[in-house]
Amino acid sequence: MFSKKNIRAVIGSLPLSLQFCAMRLMLCFESILQRLRISQLKRMGMREFSIPVSAYNETLECHILGSGWSLNHSYESIDRKKSFVIGFNFSFLKCSNPDLHFIENASAKNMIFFMNTFQVFFGMKKFRVLEESKVVFKNVSELKNSVKLIGMLYSEKAYFIRDKHYRIFGKRAVKSIVQQMCGETKVLPQAISSIIGLAVLAKTMGFKKIVIHGLDFKGPHFYGADASDMIFNEALLPHVSVDAEGFEPHKTAVGENGVGVVSVMQELKSEFEKCGVNILAASKLSPSAEILGWNEPK
Repeated sequence: MFSKKNIRAVIGSLPLSLQFCAMRLMLCFESILQRLRISQLKRMGMREFSIPVSAYNETLECHILGSGWSLNHSYESIDRKKSFVIGFNFSFLKCSNPDLHFIENASAKNMIFFMNTFQVFFGMKKFRVLEESKVVFKNVSELKNSVKLIGMLYSEKAYFIRDKHYRIFGKRAVKSIVQQMCGETKVLPQAISSIIGLAVLAKTMGFKKIVIHGLDFKGPHFYGADASDMIFNEALLPHVSVDAEGFEPHKTAVGENGVGVVSVMQELKSEFEKCGVNILAASKLSPSAEILGWNEPK
């Protein structure tokens, strides 16, 4: 039986030109699907987020909040007067008023997806994220997400953004695809991990220093194993140990066909440097500091 993993492995064994052909065919199909789903969201009253290209002062730092344990050790280093903050999914438990906050799940496909959808929406309502920040829904073209559910939950409360999902089938394709992603200005390019796409977005918006929080490759989330107590009750964020040695690497860190977030971030840093953009890990404690270097707060 052909699984998605097996199909990707077969495509990854092909010459690069054929890998790119396969990727373009998928992008073409998704762009058609996305247009249809976007038209439905617009009819439901949802607005589109237009990327402000090179709109921000280069002296501002852009901080992107991931969900790894090291966020608990780096968040307090952010000077909000000198920073633009981009949140993602459950990061509102640490920062309820980012400048931008991205979400990507509105699904009733199974109980896990549905509970995640409910938790995120309830949490953002409870902590007033929808009132305090500009909230943007991504992954509109992903079929697990219900357009009706997106519109029902977020219409007139949030925006949507157009995505472009780049498939990387093998290590040989990483450099070329990262270059293509960095050239996007009208859509949110995505590959392997949401952090990668949000970093490209920050560069497009004009930031010259991008600081990544909570990109740890393995170990617990900054909120522990489950966010439910913090969202539905009055529980405080738990103290999460920095000792992640007993944990397996995350799925996105390992990736498939030898391509995970580590190899893509390495190439992304190199590509950003050509544009005069510095991307750094927020904390020396985070494993991502070994790849990106780390920010030294002034």
